[in-house]
Amino acid sequence: MTDSSFLPEWPANWPGALSLALLVLAAAVAGEFVARWRVPRLVGYTLAGFVFALLAYGLAQVDLVAIAPADAELAIGIAAALILFDLGQRVSWGWLQRNPALGATSVAESLLTFGAVFVALRALGMTALPAAMIAAIAIATSPAVVLAVTRELRAQGQLTERVLLLTALNCVYAIVLSTLMLAWAHVESRGVLDTWVLQPLYLVFGALILAAAAAHGMLVVLRYVGRERASQIAVVLACVGVVFALAQVLRLSPLLALLTFGAFARAFDRERRLMAADLGLPAALAALIFFALSFATVDFSLLAPAWLPAIVLVLVRVAAKVAASLALAHASALAWRKGAWLGAGLAPMSAVGLLLSRELAVNYPQLGAQVGAVIFASVFLLQIGGALLLAWALRATGEARQT
Repeated sequence: MTDSSFLPEWPANWPGALSLALLVLAAAVAGEFVARWRVPRLVGYTLAGFVFALLAYGLAQVDLVAIAPADAELAIGIAAALILFDLGQRVSWGWLQRNPALGATSVAESLLTFGAVFVALRALGMTALPAAMIAAIAIATSPAVVLAVTRELRAQGQLTERVLLLTALNCVYAIVLSTLMLAWAHVESRGVLDTWVLQPLYLVFGALILAAAAAHGMLVVLRYVGRERASQIAVVLACVGVVFALAQVLRLSPLLALLTFGAFARAFDRERRLMAADLGLPAALAALIFFALSFATVDFSLLAPAWLPAIVLVLVRVAAKVAASLALAHASALAWRKGAWLGAGLAPMSAVGLLLSRELAVNYPQLGAQVGAVIFASVFLLQIGGALLLAWALRATGEARQT
């Protein structure tokens, strides 16, 4: 009898890496296809991930179109880490001191977004805690969308820089407020009032201390590495990975740690050791993976009841950001027309909200499922629609170099 043990098993046990590789390949092709129609590539990446999830949902028994959620979480987390660091180190934080009205605009658009979304969801009958959690997440503009679109269009100018700055700030607000909401959930489930104070303090200040220490450490290493491009990229990627891993080990917020790590790296870099432009290629690859994977493992069975609150959230959120930016445009030395475009440019909703809702689901499954369904539907609508709005705003104001 012939020994056939050396042959592969059939049906084959497809590795998760193959599914991931196929998804990235499909996303790259889809991105180039939509780019021919002057649509941002990230729209193609997102649609590829959505179609991949539909295939996995309809053909659940076929391993080739299934990506393990744990593998997707890790890949998304690493990609998000690089994107957040990139945003933090690109923003001109000193601008807030020179133009205090920018800070007022940031606070106003974030507060108005939170309040409007919370009131709208409560009017639809949602209970206070999930409404507050969704409203907190809704504050954040998507760093990945903003960076991807501005890079693709090679945008430069006042509107571009303001969108970058306000995105970085409202992401910080969203992460801190989400932390408070997690403490609220903890108090409701366990009745431990100390959590209201201790948990947010630990998560926020712990992340800031980790970020500051990592920024100092990275700049020390860069002093010896110099300005050689490949070495700089290697150091930055390694430090981003270290901060991401340490934040998880210490049970801190990786999102806040990475964003402030980038901000501290720029603030402490008085000798200009870090060359920001070098992150272009790694950041572009991270964006492709992030957009494609964000929707590749969604559970469609949870989405049916979420579309109405999601559509309401989208309309209210965009209106709030445009209204606040328009109201304070003159005070921040911006023309009224550009103020309206600034609010439109802040429309993309951060897929980081998916990570926050999944983190919530680990400890509070029922609450996490309710929040996650609305966040997923909202992010999907505003990741595509918001990217188109941002591209339109940059072209309308003449800041897009590539039309």
